[in-house]
Parts: sequence; C-alpha cells; structure tokens
Amino acid sequence: MGDIMYYIIFTCIVIILLFLIVEVAYYNQFQIARIRISEAENNIDILLQKKLVLLERVIKIIEDANPKYKEEQILANVIKLKSKKVNNFELNRELDKALAEYKGLLDLDSSLGNIESIININYDLIDIDNDLVAAKKYYNDTIVSYNKLIRCFPSNIVGSLSRYKSKDFYSEEKEEVFEILKKKK
Repeated sequence: MGDIMYYIIFTCIVIILLFLIVEVAYYNQFQIARIRISEAENNIDILLQKKLVLLERVIKIIEDANPKYKEEQILANVIKLKSKKVNNFELNRELDKALAEYKGLLDLDSSLGNIESIININYDLIDIDNDLVAAKKYYNDTIVSYNKLIRCFPSNIVGSLSRYKSKDFYSEEKEEVFEILKKKK
C-alpha cells in the first residue's frame, strides 16, 4: 500500500512540474509577443505622428502660397486630429483620407507641385508611407503569432489564465471600395 501511495504522489508531482514548465514556457512566449507588439505599436505611432506633422506643415505652405486655400480650410480634418484622442487605427485611416485629399489638391493645382518645400515633403511622405507599410507588416505578423498562442492548445490555457485577448490587425482597406459598394445598394 505504501509503494502505491509513493507512486501516486510521485506521479502527481511530475504532472504538476510538467504543467508548470509548460506554463512558464508559454507565458514567456506571450511576454515576448507582447513586447514585440508594443515595439511595433510604438514604431507605428512615431511614423503616424511624423506623417501628421508633415501634413500640417504642407497645409501652411499651401495656404501661404495661395490665400484662397486658407479660406477654403483645406485638409481641415488634419488640424482637428491634433486635438482628438484617437487610437492608431483611426489615426491611420484619417491620415490616409487626408493624404488622398492632399494628392487630389495637388492634381487640381499643378502650381503647388512646383514648390520646392512641397516636393521635399512629398518625398518625406513617400518614405514614411514605405516605413509604415513595413511597420504594419511586422505588427500584423506579430499579431498572427500572438493570436495563435491565444487560440491553440496548450498555450490557450496560459492565455486564458492571464486573461489575454486577441488583437486586431492593420488592414489596407480602401475607402473608395466601401463608398462604391454603398452606392450600389
């Protein structure tokens, strides 16, 4: 009877130790993923803020170049964005809309495209957009790994115990597509 009790206790201890090892290993994977997500979010935030500053600067240049644009309040949403509290997903969408509006303005008034400071800002905006694409890809790839940890066994047990939730991706949906679909209904 004593030997059986010894084996039962030993087996229970081994199972508990294995469970703890698995939990610690997956917990560490979650922490690494959370650090990477935080890093990616920070990089995206910095790039979005740079884009916002450039668009604010270009508004002033355009208004100085042609006073009629000051009266029209071009890119009015960009100025309002500075005072709004929005998350990076919303800021990204709003800046994409503002950039499309800005490009439309440049298409309508070709004289603006010849101003050297606007040309330089356009190059900076292209660089920032390229960096944003890379940062969003890194973020999305990290989110895929993180969400897999949350959904797959046995890491989902650690995720539930730690109350981790799935996170959203950056998507490159085009607003024009949604507008066209709305009009067709």
